[in-house]
Amino acid sequence: MEQLKALQPQRIGGVFRSTEPIDFRWAMRLLRRVPLRSRAAARLLVRLLYWPLTAKTKILLISLAFCVALMGLAEAGGVLGSPAGGDRRWALAYLFSDNAELSGVSLSLLQDPAGLIVLVVVFITPVFCCQQVQAIADFVQMNERNGGAEGLSLEQILQLNRLANRTNKWFAALGRRDISAVIMVAMAISTTSLYSYVNTHGLMETWNPTGLPGPVWRSEVYAGWWANRHTHPELALALCTVGTYAFYFLAKQLVMGVVFTVYLYRSEAVDFGVTPNMKFDSDGFQGLRPLRQFMLWTYGSALAHLVGLLVLFMVWLPARSWMVFIVLAVMVVDMLVIVYPSSIGYHSALAVKQRHVKSLYQSLPDDKRDPAIAQVWAVPVLPVTTRKAMTGITLYLLVPAVPALIPVLFQRL
Repeated sequence: MEQLKALQPQRIGGVFRSTEPIDFRWAMRLLRRVPLRSRAAARLLVRLLYWPLTAKTKILLISLAFCVALMGLAEAGGVLGSPAGGDRRWALAYLFSDNAELSGVSLSLLQDPAGLIVLVVVFITPVFCCQQVQAIADFVQMNERNGGAEGLSLEQILQLNRLANRTNKWFAALGRRDISAVIMVAMAISTTSLYSYVNTHGLMETWNPTGLPGPVWRSEVYAGWWANRHTHPELALALCTVGTYAFYFLAKQLVMGVVFTVYLYRSEAVDFGVTPNMKFDSDGFQGLRPLRQFMLWTYGSALAHLVGLLVLFMVWLPARSWMVFIVLAVMVVDMLVIVYPSSIGYHSALAVKQRHVKSLYQSLPDDKRDPAIAQVWAVPVLPVTTRKAMTGITLYLLVPAVPALIPVLFQRL
């Protein structure tokens, strides 16, 4: 029987492929020239250098390196924590004071909750992307293990393999060096433009608790900001670098999601969709634990990015009504790569359960049929309960009103 070909989303970038040891035997042969007393330590060093790294490990190491470097630069520039002198005051301290006169505003890295939230989202974005890559790579095999290919004809299997080949070509095209370079340059331009907007308009105008004009307040806050390019150009450059790093992975993640959505739509037309294992619950989710992980990581990614976006537009930048449209645009994209694929998976898994229930009607006696069918429908169709999913989606749909409501509510306090 023809085997189903797996999806290869790891082809969207070299970092998503596990690093295999190169010339390991050659390095071990060189150890023969090392003195016997030092050979054990040298052998350990070689094994560490040639230790195969998983994609997630590499991404975590890169994010950790960026985080440590940023904290080190902030410490070296004296803007990691509260300033040593007493002539500067924390920006958020003005929110709880009636003093309208500014004596120097401080907004160090650890004093900037909005900045910390943005940085957390920046550093975990590649991890979200990596988890989705791993889940998509296991999609075909997951359904095959659950019996999704048992009723397929040879012609259907060939169609699915052709579809997998086309999908993998899209993944490979996204991972080409020239395409990756274009994405990197575009994200660098976008990040720099966003930083230039902050540099021009200042920070926290919406949260002005003083009687001073907004431009004066935001200029004072920007003057004491840890990433001020005039006083701390190295931190400004570091912020733009990590922003480009996150946007690069986010762009690839979104394109990968669109490609995978197209695959889901076309594979369901060939009668190969999400297939729960109706014969044996091997992992507590009817064989759909990889799909559960994919859904949780995808929903978590969408929520984290939306929170980061709202923090950026509500705290750092002046909140405006037109920002609702930006949030709506992000939500439309999320709907395309999250809600729509989930609906496809729901209907295909529901069809599998309906066929199984029909077979129970034909094969079981009356006294055993009803309990067996009740047990089938007691388990959610997808490995995430519908009630929790609908609650999350409802809250998610209400989020665009936040940027418009926050300035109005704050002005009435």
